[in-house]
Amino acid sequence: MSSLKTTHRWAVARQNPELEKELSAGLGIPGLVARIMVAHGITSIEEGQLFLTPSLDRDWADPLIIPGMSVVADRVERAIRNHERIAVFGDFDVDGITSTCLLTEALRTFGADVTPFIPHRFDEGYGLSRAALDRVNELAQPNLIVTVDNGIAAKEEVSYLESLGVDLVVTDHHEPSDQVPQGVPLTDPKLEDEGPSRELAGAGVALKLVQVLGERLGKPSYWRSLIEVAALGTVSDMMPLTPENRALVAEGIQQMRVTARSGYIALAALAKADLSSITADGLSFSLIPRLNAAGRMADPKLALDLLLARDPIEASALAAELEEINRQRREIEAELTCDAMAKVEETYDGGRAIVVGGEGWHEGVKGIVASRLTNRYHVPALLFSIEDGIARGSGRSVGKVNLFEAIERCSDLLIRRGGHAGAVGVTIEASKLDEFRRRLSAVLSELPAEDFEDTDEVAATVDLSELNIETIEQISRLEPFGQGNKVPLLAAEGVTMCDRAVVGKTGEHMRFVATDGAASVPAIMFRVPQIEKLINCDSAVDLVFEAVAEHWQGRVKPKLMIKDVLVRDTTAPSVDDPACELRRGVEPADAGLRLESRKRQTLAQLSYTELTRALIHSFIGSNQPHRAQVEALDALADHQSVLAVMGTGRGKSLIFHVHAAREAVLRGRASIFVYPLRALVADQAYHLSSTMAALGIGVGVLTGETVEAARDDVFAGLASGRTGIVLTTPEFLSIHRDRFARSGRIGFVVIDEAHHAGLAKGGDRSAYLDMPDILKALGDPVVLAATATATAPVVAELARVLPIIRTVVDETVRENLQLEDDRDLASRENRLVSIVATGEKTVIYVNSRDQSVALAKTLRKRVPDCAARIAFYNAGLVRSDRRRVEEAFRDGSLSCIVSTSAFGEGVNLPDIRHVVLYHMPFGAIEFNQMSGRAGRDGQPAVIHLLYSSRDARINERLLDCYAPERDELVTLYRALQTMWRSNRGKTGDDSFCASDIDIAQMCLAIDARTPVDERSVASGLGIFEELGFCHVSGFDDTRRIAMAENPGRVQLSRSIRYLEGLRSRMEFSAFRSWALDSCASDMLAKVNRPIVPRA
Repeated sequence: MSSLKTTHRWAVARQNPELEKELSAGLGIPGLVARIMVAHGITSIEEGQLFLTPSLDRDWADPLIIPGMSVVADRVERAIRNHERIAVFGDFDVDGITSTCLLTEALRTFGADVTPFIPHRFDEGYGLSRAALDRVNELAQPNLIVTVDNGIAAKEEVSYLESLGVDLVVTDHHEPSDQVPQGVPLTDPKLEDEGPSRELAGAGVALKLVQVLGERLGKPSYWRSLIEVAALGTVSDMMPLTPENRALVAEGIQQMRVTARSGYIALAALAKADLSSITADGLSFSLIPRLNAAGRMADPKLALDLLLARDPIEASALAAELEEINRQRREIEAELTCDAMAKVEETYDGGRAIVVGGEGWHEGVKGIVASRLTNRYHVPALLFSIEDGIARGSGRSVGKVNLFEAIERCSDLLIRRGGHAGAVGVTIEASKLDEFRRRLSAVLSELPAEDFEDTDEVAATVDLSELNIETIEQISRLEPFGQGNKVPLLAAEGVTMCDRAVVGKTGEHMRFVATDGAASVPAIMFRVPQIEKLINCDSAVDLVFEAVAEHWQGRVKPKLMIKDVLVRDTTAPSVDDPACELRRGVEPADAGLRLESRKRQTLAQLSYTELTRALIHSFIGSNQPHRAQVEALDALADHQSVLAVMGTGRGKSLIFHVHAAREAVLRGRASIFVYPLRALVADQAYHLSSTMAALGIGVGVLTGETVEAARDDVFAGLASGRTGIVLTTPEFLSIHRDRFARSGRIGFVVIDEAHHAGLAKGGDRSAYLDMPDILKALGDPVVLAATATATAPVVAELARVLPIIRTVVDETVRENLQLEDDRDLASRENRLVSIVATGEKTVIYVNSRDQSVALAKTLRKRVPDCAARIAFYNAGLVRSDRRRVEEAFRDGSLSCIVSTSAFGEGVNLPDIRHVVLYHMPFGAIEFNQMSGRAGRDGQPAVIHLLYSSRDARINERLLDCYAPERDELVTLYRALQTMWRSNRGKTGDDSFCASDIDIAQMCLAIDARTPVDERSVASGLGIFEELGFCHVSGFDDTRRIAMAENPGRVQLSRSIRYLEGLRSRMEFSAFRSWALDSCASDMLAKVNRPIVPRA
């Protein structure tokens, strides 16, 4: 199967968002209703107003513009005045029956002697057959026959009527042919190629005649009392809802809702249809099939008598009889469907046509059953009833196949044929049916496969959240629905079918709840194909449906009447695909990188201005830096310290990357990038190291987690010139300022997320308060402070602790960003599935590496058509695999990445349409940076908040593990000392092996009041090693721990790792309530615009 985007079954109408907004505002309608109107072809508010207000006074055309109407009215008027006997000759379908009803009532009101007559389908056939004329002549002995809904092809019958001494007047609405009667008054709007009344039904033409006669006979408004009858005929004949028909049906429906007609009331009661709220579409499932049943199964006069009935008791009896006939019709239809399906299963060979027949198959339901076969097998189907060796059949076509042309090419086999492209009638000798099947299949085999595909229009795709009662009821403003204005079909993509259940006596139907995670709507589908597959479908599907307001036990709720379920194809990724399992392992940020010294030498030959241009091109390609970036770079080049205030995603990092690179290349100066959090350092360093390596510039990382050997290497690189940029935290820089200073090369210091420094005097980040002394020790380098949050107090504090000379502000607001607030959803996975199913570029952020892998696997299963385009990404992947994923995402081979914060700065992808915060970020900085990755190309993009309060608790536990409390560290230290001494006493070794679980269990044994999580053990060991309390060597099973004999007392604040962990916990604590409780508009403002200082 396929999705809405790939199927040929459905075509989604073109949308025009600007026009939709204009119509919505100008007409006061919901956006969805406006969207449907745009699909309908409405192009202006004026057109929309006319469409929403159908009016007979405005839209009902002069009857006399219909060709022949005046002459017809003349003859009928003369008959009325001369008291001639008149027979109204109708047809056995509902249009013919209602036409007969309304003209009969009108002529009686005008004083005529009139007899209504409808031929029998089986004995007399359609139109003015000789058998029917003989019967009407015997019944009424008319002087004049007036046809309604037939007669335009009665050329041959005129002479017979003349022989009987009967005059003929024809009113019809069918296409004229070479069989148009000659020498008799006739009217038919299709006698002309154009005209406002050309699409009237037979009942509409009859009503026009009544209008003319009423004006001539002193009852000019009488025709309006018959509008509800004409409307019923118009709906039943599926006439296009031109302005005239639309006005007729709209007024007719209003009359029906307050009707006094006994026949309508009695039949509606048996059909369990509420006339007070009936709609044109509702008529097709209530009154119309029951009225049609009379013509299909018995004498159509029964339906006519019901419509003409005035006595409620008589009407109730007639309605009950009609209801019984309709019940029989349903039974016969079901039985014939079963028989026909069984025969098809036996004989159908998968060819291009179904031809099947049986003795005694009922004539009245053949067309309905043929349609069922067509819908099931998607090829033209002809169903024959056989009697006395003659097979009479009805056929229905599919797609663009012209079935009439196809049977014409088999005409030598046929006794009789007729019809049009979509439906045919065929008579053939039963012995020739097999040959006919072979010949027809051969003819149809010449057609391309796409001709057999039915394509219907979906008016609009919707979010399930749009389908509230208010909007659904507003869709009713587009009524009446019918041909040219069908009940709008809507589609929802990437939804999940929850609570699926088979319903109905035959087990053919399915109910479920359609959900996209954010909204849920009950749904039902009747006669479900492949129900076994759908009932077990857990993956994302696309739904095509009608949205209705279901009234039940005094309550009203939205419901989807499903027309199609599109199950997406499974496309499993290949082993070479970047979405497959990737290699994971521990790898330093600079692993596998080689400094391109030749590139650096080449760049060193350029002037400062030329180098700046070359570096900008290296970082952002052919894109141009914006004004604020250029201004900041110029100020830094002029040795001015700068405060740069720019929103998230506006390129603050470009400024310091370019300046650091040009300082390293031309002046041999090193730069220090100071980030407020250790995790941010790691994420930034990964891509920066490869970017700078390509320029011949080394990048180092120094944080509390950096082991001693690595620290020594970075400082050695600073001294030798091998390292041009160091990323660190304020705590590490403050404690090790002298080691930085000894290199004598620091020329540039960046304070990123500088508002943290601006808030330091509150006591949260005391290391920032040391900046004046740190900068002095470093030789007063140029400083860049960069932030998106520069309140006046922050700016004032930054000016105090940093030597700011120039402030550069970029006030750009990223209007293309939207924020969808789905925090604390009951089923966020379902919401995520809907987002990923769009196929648009999506980054999903989770809080751990394991979660990135697990969620990617889940999404591949739930969104199978996108499986090969979904990958995970985290810092545990080796560099080559990270690069593969990035490049595949860049070129569109991947559409979705599930990542930790590792997918961040340095992955320069402008066209990300969705950023999903599936788990809660660990702080405001992560929130801003993750969110800010959306829509950097300026095109519309959405930030989705899917995290919950439960995530907050998980994050707290994770951060607690990375930064244990002092009491926990004391317990851990005692446990380590105990295990070390015990092992030394038993083995004599100065070191021991123990797993994290073993150590945590010892902690519990020592002090049950202060348990230590096994995940905290590694962090605690790192802190102790940094303070000189122990030495750790090896990893995992080979890890050995040696405790210091008498380490002495040391303040925990001397451990950078401890301080950095503490800062992370404090950052999250401050962020937590904001992330859970802030309104969506405030959260979006945090991302899409800077907070700038105001005078």
